[in-house]
Amino acid sequence: RSVQGKLKLKVSASSILHTSLRSMASYQTGTFDCCAEPGGMGLCLRAHFCPCTVWGDINARAGAPGGFAAGCCGLLCCEAFTGPGGIFYKAFMVMEAAKKTGVDESCGHAICCSCCFCGVCYGMQVWRELELKGIKAPGQQEMD
Repeated sequence: RSVQGKLKLKVSASSILHTSLRSMASYQTGTFDCCAEPGGMGLCLRAHFCPCTVWGDINARAGAPGGFAAGCCGLLCCEAFTGPGGIFYKAFMVMEAAKKTGVDESCGHAICCSCCFCGVCYGMQVWRELELKGIKAPGQQEMD
């Protein structure tokens, strides 16, 4: 009789864990879906040859301070002058984007993916998520 009680408890705990994992939002495309839409091959080429522009888009769309220029130029400066500072700057942008898209992203995961060999692919994944959720950079205000 006690074995049945333990079995029921394990099934209940397992189903609760499965339900909670399923309810957490995750990226709609994989990290290594480099040519996935939206963006496709054009995004892939852009991210590999001029990645700061992709990170600039992410920064602008996430509403992080400084918009596109800070994301693009700030990243170049951080990587050129501080080395690892660029990793933390990318992680900051990803965390801001995660807030906008509702993706459950941890700071540790963002730092690890930003610093390893898959940083370019990770940037494309974040960019695609913002695009799929329809999150655009704030428009320019017109003067009256």
